[in-house]
Amino acid sequence: MSLVLRNGSKSLPVYYFMLIMFIVLVSAPGSVFAQAGEQGILAQMNQKLVDIEHVLEDAQSLQVHVLSPNDFERAQRHFDEAKLDLERGRDVKSIQKNLNRAEEYLAKAIGNAKEAKKQLPFLIQARDDALIANAPEFSLELYEQAERSFKDAMEEIEDNDINNAIKKAKDGEDRYRQAELNAIKASIIGKVHLLLDKAKETKADRYAPRTYNRAKVLLQEAENILNTDRSAQSTAREKAEEAEYEANHAIFLSDLIQKNRKEEDSWEKIFLDLEDNLSTVSNTMKLDVQYDNGMQPAMESLHLAIAASLDDKIELRKELERVNKELDESMSKNRKLTAELDVSKQQEAGLKETLEAKKRQEAKIKRIEDMYAPQEAVVLREGTNLVIRLVGLNFASGKSVIEPGYFGLLTKVQRAIREFPNAPIVIEGHTDSRGHDAANQKLSEQRSNAVKSYLIANMGLPSEQIQSIGYGKSKPIASNETEDGRRKNRRIDIVLEIGEAIY
Repeated sequence: MSLVLRNGSKSLPVYYFMLIMFIVLVSAPGSVFAQAGEQGILAQMNQKLVDIEHVLEDAQSLQVHVLSPNDFERAQRHFDEAKLDLERGRDVKSIQKNLNRAEEYLAKAIGNAKEAKKQLPFLIQARDDALIANAPEFSLELYEQAERSFKDAMEEIEDNDINNAIKKAKDGEDRYRQAELNAIKASIIGKVHLLLDKAKETKADRYAPRTYNRAKVLLQEAENILNTDRSAQSTAREKAEEAEYEANHAIFLSDLIQKNRKEEDSWEKIFLDLEDNLSTVSNTMKLDVQYDNGMQPAMESLHLAIAASLDDKIELRKELERVNKELDESMSKNRKLTAELDVSKQQEAGLKETLEAKKRQEAKIKRIEDMYAPQEAVVLREGTNLVIRLVGLNFASGKSVIEPGYFGLLTKVQRAIREFPNAPIVIEGHTDSRGHDAANQKLSEQRSNAVKSYLIANMGLPSEQIQSIGYGKSKPIASNETEDGRRKNRRIDIVLEIGEAIY
């Protein structure tokens, strides 16, 4: 009798019931040994061992070993003893006794687990949330205290003392929630605390007090957000990143000011360096600026030049719209003329137009493929979609901020999108298999959304044309068993839904 029950498609309550019924059937008097002759008893014992082992595996996948630790451990111990005795050819009655005890304790453990899920769902959820937040890493002592309360509550369930179980579960829930909050804070604002300590060591609170205090205020705002609503992690992380920037800024300014205080010409040097930087910008814009009357005239000239450049960009966009309108009108006229042709000419013209459209589309795809070096991106064709796999776009560990060094690569993405300006766009974020599934899923969503926000901000795309999706680790393109495979799986894919002939 081999076990065919698996938990892939069963709801937990139904599956618990099926496991218990299976144990009852295999342990019922006369079902295995009572009706067996001496010749078949060894084979039946082996089969029973296999059946119980399957139930143990399924029960463990349902967390029965966590929700009823003592009874599950007893069941496992009796099973192991029966298996060892059978391998050594020990007394049949002793083996049968251990198998029966294993079945007895396993049925109790499954029933206890079902009761725990019914009576203590708040404790189980709090534990899951703490694990997702990596509480064992960031708040180990508090997490271990919560684990002890969790174990105590489950032992009360095993003793059928529901009231005491609920009392101890509430204590465990509080500790898990605090450990979860501590872990969330550590992961989001822990680095900023360290940076502020470093800033104080460099005397930033004295030499760059405005910037230093700005970092402290932003850090406090991030912490207040988490204290009020720990689920608002995205907003808190934005504040923390601003605080991190200001803390680094304060350290830089403090070092610069202290260094220049020792030099007689320090102020002149600072202003000359600033003028050089402004000149670099002005030279790029073909603008000659002078500083003999201070920086204000130079800044005004740069402002006017930038405004003029933006106006020119607006005019270019209007011109493009005009050209597109004329093209639409021209195409409309062509379609009208085509409609006046006879059937054979219509078919010939339609075929020709399809071929020309295909050629235009192929030319656009070729231009996109030629944009990228192998280390920047790989361009793939998947059905009617064009996929730009940004192998050269990397994020800092656990971060979703696009570093300035990748702006050039994303500029090429913008050029590729302009080849198919009306195509729907999907930004896909993927991770490797390391880390918790929920954390990977969230990080992939944040990274794909960061790329979406960048493209919208720099191209003025309508929000309905572009969407971002995070797939976490669910769609690997290489093995997660090697570093090279994991590197390939950590990726951003730009999917252009170009259709069969969009031009």
